Amino acid sequence: MTKPSRQGHAKNSLLWFVCAILSLWLAIAASWWISSAVEYGYPLWYRALAIDEHIARYAPHHPSKPGLASVGAEQHRRLFAEIVRAVHDRGGQLEDINYQLPQGRSVALLDDAEIRHLKDVGHLLQLAGSATLVALPLWLVAMALLSGQPLAPRRVRILTMASVLLLLTLMVFAIGPKAVFYQFHVWLFPPENPWFFYWEESLMSTLMKAPQLFGAIAVQIVLLAALLLLPIHLAGARLGRRLLRR
Repeated sequence: MTKPSRQGHAKNSLLWFVCAILSLWLAIAASWWISSAVEYGYPLWYRALAIDEHIARYAPHHPSKPGLASVGAEQHRRLFAEIVRAVHDRGGQLEDINYQLPQGRSVALLDDAEIRHLKDVGHLLQLAGSATLVALPLWLVAMALLSGQPLAPRRVRILTMASVLLLLTLMVFAIGPKAVFYQFHVWLFPPENPWFFYWEESLMSTLMKAPQLFGAIAVQIVLLAALLLLPIHLAGARLGRRLLRR
């Protein structure tokens, strides 16, 4: 048996890296799906981030939509859950999200600019879902090609992946998480649709305590994805071996 060439090792290592990146994408997608199924943990973050106090401070300053601070935590959570469902339904029913004042009056939560932005978010999630459907067969094929090939030692592969993730994390913190968050909005959303909303002028932004809530949800998704990454990668390796036998 001949010893694998350096070129062969490099090719296999590159293929492994592609498999690892695809596994990471699928882990993030699975984590995102799980988080969306539990409303992104909003009831937990509502307490942890003191969103009730935030609403009490800023919602009364809204120029035309009164009373959000007075309707209580249960309605706040219901409103967020309805936004999540509508966004994942490609922006449907956003216009119908209302809160009820104590005297019985119904107030529409969202204005036109907020609805347009949330529909943009729904479209982006749809694209991400389509990308995941494309990534899944590519991942299976790459895993099948990788099956049985000689690779660098496990510690080297783990160190390589950890180094890439650490480098990306350091870059985010060097630039600033908020700056990265805003720059991604510039890149991802149509320039004609506003995406920045002041708390005093947007009940949506106030209800979500943006961007603090988004940062907490991002950490939640990343940590869950980190737990799912190895099981997903190992499951892919098994499926790849089965495909190769066929």
